[in-house]
Amino acid sequence: MNRLLILILTLFISDYAFSQISTDRPDQTESSLVLPKGTIQIESGFVSKKNELIFPNTLFRIGISKKFEFRINTNYKFKTNKNENKISYFSDLEIGTKIQIYSSETSKTSIAFLTHLSIPSANKYYSNNTTGLLSRILISHELNNNFGIGYNIGYDKFKDEEGTIVYTVALGKGINNWGIYCELYGNISDSQSDLYFDGGLVYLLKNNLQLDVSYGSGINNTSNYFSAGVSWAFNLF
Repeated sequence: MNRLLILILTLFISDYAFSQISTDRPDQTESSLVLPKGTIQIESGFVSKKNELIFPNTLFRIGISKKFEFRINTNYKFKTNKNENKISYFSDLEIGTKIQIYSSETSKTSIAFLTHLSIPSANKYYSNNTTGLLSRILISHELNNNFGIGYNIGYDKFKDEEGTIVYTVALGKGINNWGIYCELYGNISDSQSDLYFDGGLVYLLKNNLQLDVSYGSGINNTSNYFSAGVSWAFNLF
């Protein structure tokens, strides 16, 4: 069933090149485009997993210049622990930036660098209790006017813990105000290697307002999730 779903979605996938708003949700592959200077973008929604709900899952992005954007990522989690007790808390805060390395109006390829500093701001029982650096190289290619591919490769490292290589690849297709994508992503460390797939839809309500829905599942593990959200952009000047 999983292979069939991947095959079907691969026929229709999208890199969101069709839309006026460039978002980093709902897929795991981060966009290789930096927000224009003076633009504020809020990307928020929920993620439902087994025994866990993340709501709101919110990314704040601010275009600082032609090549830089500032980012803050926050998550509020609801969990049911082993004793069937329900708990809720803010997870560690992530502050970062996206830097445009290469992009031009004539080129069909864009490249950016993304990094976040994870700050142990949560309650000590739910925090990593140490700082971490989460970094990626972001690359995308526009194959034609509404079909594209994007991929990321990165490295996550928390102090005194083993590092993790992360990777993603997403393909997509846009049809008018609709977009659909399919994606493979995973992580590799000395202790384990996980591989996942997901797919989803986006709908452009306005040039600055986008809705999304997605579903993902593990390929070599039993995890899965369902997510939905909205992204809104506006200009300061």
